[in-house]
Amino acid sequence: MPHFISLEDGLSLDDIASLALFNSPILKVNYEQYRVAQASAYNLTLLPDPQISASMDNPLGNSLGAVNAWSTGIGYDLNALITHQSLVDVGDRQSKQAKLVLLWQAWQVSLQAKILSVDLYYTQKKLALTADMIATYERRYQQSKAGMIEGNVTLETNATDLSVLLDAYSQSSLLQQESNQYAHQLQQLLGIDTTSRFPLIDFDVPLEMSADEITSYLLDIDKVRPDLLALQAGYAAQEANLRAAILAQFPAFNLGISTSKDTGDLRTNGFNIGITLPLFNGNKGNILIAQTSRKQLAEEYRTRLQQAYTNVSELIQLNSILSVQQARFSENLSTMENLLSNAEKAYSQGDLAPLPFITAESTWFAKRLEVFDLKRSKWRTQLSLSLLLMRSNEAAKEQATKINFIYQH
Repeated sequence: MPHFISLEDGLSLDDIASLALFNSPILKVNYEQYRVAQASAYNLTLLPDPQISASMDNPLGNSLGAVNAWSTGIGYDLNALITHQSLVDVGDRQSKQAKLVLLWQAWQVSLQAKILSVDLYYTQKKLALTADMIATYERRYQQSKAGMIEGNVTLETNATDLSVLLDAYSQSSLLQQESNQYAHQLQQLLGIDTTSRFPLIDFDVPLEMSADEITSYLLDIDKVRPDLLALQAGYAAQEANLRAAILAQFPAFNLGISTSKDTGDLRTNGFNIGITLPLFNGNKGNILIAQTSRKQLAEEYRTRLQQAYTNVSELIQLNSILSVQQARFSENLSTMENLLSNAEKAYSQGDLAPLPFITAESTWFAKRLEVFDLKRSKWRTQLSLSLLLMRSNEAAKEQATKINFIYQH
């Protein structure tokens, strides 16, 4: 079934990812680079054209009875036939590598779009909370200002209220700057106009993988990750390239046939053979280049694979740290809210000094903001894990189908 995106209903993370896949300027550039790589790979599969030669000689001087001489011939480099299959293999594997690189770039752009959406969503949540706090602080400041004029509130209380209000203004300004940055980065990634706005639906809690699931995915990571598969295809292409370089050691062998007529009107048919003597070059340089390139790709693959394991391990530990902190907040924030409610009553009755109350309230405000940061970090961690492990779920399968549909040629 086609998946329609409606701005009126709000955009989910999968909607954002779909927009990125279909419209991202980055992917459009990457796709053109892929087409160049495909054309280069195709060029390797083509045999060289035969060579045709022709010449004519006009007699000069005492040329009684002489006629114009001419000759024609056709020749071909037989070495091209020897190395052709190896070069075809190189082209096929380079083509496969180029497609896998493009697929990995598409997955990365999709992930980046989702992460920017999460950043924007939770920054907007923090902005909304900050706006509520500013409204409270403004009301309290105006009340203490009026009370100070009437002589019912001290200068210390009014100054403290103003200080807290100004801090909230600064916090709001920083969040607006972050929101503006995330929005424009997302607009650029999606290839949409900077005046466009896209409402985001509320995000559910990210679905976390169990330790057994992660272990299972890690076992197959080298079989499903497009970047690792691309390096494998690149190594295979370099193997074929090395075979072609070794076969090209054979002396260049050109074979041709010709027909000619000399100035005495004598016609002849013949053939010619040209052989290159491999005394100095012997294609040794190209063989060495192919060998070292193959070794480089092997090392790069091992490094990338180890990096994948390290990145997954880092994200697993980060997720555990975030889970512990979320549990602490869940356990203690409700208690802190009750304490703050009692402190506010005492403060309004003059039974609590301004500084302890403002300190408690500011801490409560900061921790509520931190809750959003924890949720954002949780989302970023799970999204990154899903990409690194190529997690198999319905949304990922649908996205993979879209990617393959777009870049199937």
